[in-house]
This record gives sequence, structure tokens and C-alpha cells, in this order.
Amino acid sequence: MDIYLSSPVEAALDEVLERAPGTKLNVLLTIADMPSDLDAYFTRYGSIINQVALDCGKFSDNNSKLNITTQQLSAKHAIHLKYNRERYKLAFSFDESFEPDGFEINHAHLARLENLGIENITPVVHNLRNFEVNAFIRKGHTSVAIGKQEGKTNPKLLFPRVFQAIAYRLYVHLFGITEFNILVGCPATSCDSKSWLDDGNTGVVRYWNPAKQGENKTDVLYIPNEQGKMKSGMQLLWEYEYLDEFKRFVGNYGLTVYQLAGLKGGLYRQFLGMMYYRTLEDVVTELHRKNPLFTV
Repeated sequence: MDIYLSSPVEAALDEVLERAPGTKLNVLLTIADMPSDLDAYFTRYGSIINQVALDCGKFSDNNSKLNITTQQLSAKHAIHLKYNRERYKLAFSFDESFEPDGFEINHAHLARLENLGIENITPVVHNLRNFEVNAFIRKGHTSVAIGKQEGKTNPKLLFPRVFQAIAYRLYVHLFGITEFNILVGCPATSCDSKSWLDDGNTGVVRYWNPAKQGENKTDVLYIPNEQGKMKSGMQLLWEYEYLDEFKRFVGNYGLTVYQLAGLKGGLYRQFLGMMYYRTLEDVVTELHRKNPLFTV
């Protein structure tokens, strides 16, 4: 499974270049907030980027209230893909509506992109309960994405549709789903995470703890931070049972645990979040490889 990191800030990528230069990341860019100089971006970070996906930016627009109309954003997305499609492993269609009855609106945008001659566009499904997945299978798409909708992380709803799609050799992307227990049981091809950024901003570090029992070795550590709060399932860093092991882990990247709570702590936590999801990608990929049900 490929795990894409959503819109990584350049300061965090600079940390990867400095502290983990051999790392290869999958990156999800959004047309709503593209690097100012795309060529310079790929020149600088090409050595640590594996695959790139492009989102249409409507989710960012809905949540950030960008100073742009839907028509302008759609046109920007289409023009960019017209001349840059080859840069992206995945290019998602423009999904204007996130409503369960928005298929026709979104399909009109998809048809527009196809009429421009842009190939291999990935449509986004916002209703797993109706005909959408079947429609894209019948149309001959080679990929599909599961977008925002109520109940999409419910395995009883999600898993059958994903298994159906992969039975027809479709590449399946999960928007915003990175929970270990869902990923290991779901044969999707990729997903994306913004949690590495959110965690870094709220005093959280996810640590893949090799000493922990069971398949899921994730520990969620909390560093008291004025922007966040302790939640269920978190552990205070300074009371962490495996604190010595964690100190050695961050030390491998030239960091100390005290720096994680310092002035640049948010940036260092973002960096560690990126490393966590890179590890999770390898772990889930291996578990999928060993699961005979995922062979199609």
C-alpha cells in the first residue's frame, strides 16, 4: 500500500533532506495550494519523493475558505492537468459535491477533463451505498477513490466495495483513512494522511514501537502543548514506559526529546510523523502481501 502525505510543507521536507536523505515519500499535492515554482520544488525534493498525486483542491476550499470560486478552481485544475498530467501517479477528478446525491455534478466535471484529452483520471466516490462504484467499473476506469461520506470507515460498508473494485483490477485510493486496523483488513492500493501535520501542531508524536506486542505497534505520545489536549489512547511522553527506546529512536535522526517540546518542536514532530507513516506504509504493504484474500 502507498501512503501519501498530504501537502507537506517545505520546511518539513527540508528536515527529511537533512535527517533522513535516503527516505522516499509519496506526496499528495492539492491544486488549491501548489508550490509557487513546481519545477524548483521537484528539483529540490526529487531525491526524497517517490510518487506524487494531485487533488482537485475542493476539500481544501471547503475547509479553508480560499478566495476562489468553484469555477475558477475547476479551471485551474483542468489547465494544470492538461499540461502536467505526466507528473502524477494519480490525478483525482474535480469533485464539486461531497453529498451522497452529487454523482451527476461530479461526473460532469470528470467528463470535461476526459474531453480535454486528459487520461487516467481517478473519479471520487461519495456514496458507497449506491451505484457509483459499479458505474466506474462499467465505464472501464482503472482507478477509483473513496471520498468524504458518512460511515466510510465502517468495514461492513467499505470493505465489500473495495474488494469489488480490486476484483476488476482497479487501483483503489482511500481519502483520509490511515487507521491501522482498517488498512490491514482493506485491500486498497493507497491512502493519504494529513495526520502527520495535525499531530505536529497539537503536541502529538506517533511512534512505531518494535517492543510492543501485537501487529499494531503504534504508540501515540503526547507532549503538553497549548494547541492540543490529552485524548484517550495517548500517553504522556515523560511517563512513557519505553522512553529510553524512544530517545534512542529520535537520536538516530539527530534529535532529542527535549527538542520536540522546544521552539521548533512542531516542525520536528511533523518530521517524525512523516517517518511514522513511511514505516506504516511498509508494514501494511507486507501484511497485505501475506494475506491470500488480497490476491486478485
